[in-house]
Amino acid sequence: MTDSIDVSSLENYIYFIKDLDTSPNKSFTEEELSKLWNLDPYRTKTMIRKLRKAGFIRRTRSGRYKITFAGLILVHIYKRAKKEQRPSSR
Repeated sequence: MTDSIDVSSLENYIYFIKDLDTSPNKSFTEEELSKLWNLDPYRTKTMIRKLRKAGFIRRTRSGRYKITFAGLILVHIYKRAKKEQRPSSR
């Protein structure tokens, strides 16, 4: 098992954490993430585990989950790249 992340899984992770970017100071429970991502609880726990391993979210002392600073930066870069990639309507 390697520690490197390929581009497709990175895009998949960013897809899930971009919804957490709305308020960086907000933390989420597993149930809230399940509703936000429209996943069943088992798949939500699996995705949380993968995102924590990749370093995109962290668990607070109260058991809630927050986006990390690294995750926040990647989401902003991803959104800026997507915005610049769109063709201009002139």
